[in-house]
Amino acid sequence: MHLTMTNALKLPQIKQCQVVAGVHGLNREIESINSFDAPDVLSWLKPNELILTTGFLFQDNPQQLDQFVIELAKMNCAGLVIKLEEIPQTTISIANMANLPILKIPPEFSLSDIMSPLLREIVTRQNEQKELDYRIEDLSGVGAENISYGFSGVTEVKSSFHQITGGYICTVLPLSQQWNQRNDSNTYKQLIKTIETLTEQNKIDKLIRNIKGSLVIIYLDTIPLGNSLFYSTITQISQQIISTLSKHLPMKLTLGVGNYHKGMDNLANSLQEALQSIDLGKRLNPGKEIYSYKELLTFTILQYAPKNALMDIVSSNLAPLEDHDDETQSDLIKTLEAYLQSNLRPAETARKMGVHRNTIHFRIKSIKKLLGLDLSNDNLFTLKLALYAKRLLDSR
Repeated sequence: MHLTMTNALKLPQIKQCQVVAGVHGLNREIESINSFDAPDVLSWLKPNELILTTGFLFQDNPQQLDQFVIELAKMNCAGLVIKLEEIPQTTISIANMANLPILKIPPEFSLSDIMSPLLREIVTRQNEQKELDYRIEDLSGVGAENISYGFSGVTEVKSSFHQITGGYICTVLPLSQQWNQRNDSNTYKQLIKTIETLTEQNKIDKLIRNIKGSLVIIYLDTIPLGNSLFYSTITQISQQIISTLSKHLPMKLTLGVGNYHKGMDNLANSLQEALQSIDLGKRLNPGKEIYSYKELLTFTILQYAPKNALMDIVSSNLAPLEDHDDETQSDLIKTLEAYLQSNLRPAETARKMGVHRNTIHFRIKSIKKLLGLDLSNDNLFTLKLALYAKRLLDSR
């Protein structure tokens, strides 16, 4: 289900915005978000894009705002969200004639207060709409006797999809075309035996099926262990599966892990998350064997942000470090990233980077000086977000 302007206005932050024009266009769909404060933004815009701006450019030039709204309507944009104190009546009239919604942001809100919930909602809805790369036909109606189709005699599945009432996690293991199951049945049996042994040891039920060359395993939290402990257990089992299979197959294996969900309605979501974690993880951390949607959640949200927004986040927070690294061939950006990943522990950072601890102390001192701030809790989130945005841009 696509996000419309009407849907967006139901979100807590967005419903505090005032609809000043284009009421009859609230059924417009929102596919992406773009924010700007530059005059040449029109070349960046796309149909069904919602535009956010402080309106600073138009304060002394209402005619420019009128023309801008006309161009947005021509490009079939979703609407305009603006923070101007007063919106000219001519602009409102033009927007009404074009059925282009204009929302006025409350003075106490920033653009990020509006953008963040919208991006989250878009990501959620796009995940629901996206078809699985590996089609699962009428998954909710498949019984246990059919789940292990093709594996008859190899594994016994006692549960059925209809018995999924508690929590569960889906994992996906794409199997290379180099490996033909029929020609390597011993390896496949070893894999299934490993899964059986590990799940029995942890007293975890599972449902298994081979879908278009990928092994899909749905682990059921029947004890229950709860979200965190169950997730940790499934991660350990996945690592052992990869380790066992790697001994028998001359190929690089990757496994995706979805989120912890409850209820049949979320089954396709967990499978989609496992698939998305592989796709995004390979771009950001190539070479890993296991990619978790939970660990990539921030990147998943950020990937739907417009490129110029990501560039703004990076430049406004990391520009001094990037310039210093370019000029001196140093590693301040990498050091900051490792330092934050190590929970601000210099010794752990030094170990990760293979340098002396004193080197890390010197670099951290340089980072603080160049950025003009302490690495306190108030600044950590912004810096982490900027580093995430940079990695996402670099991966593109």
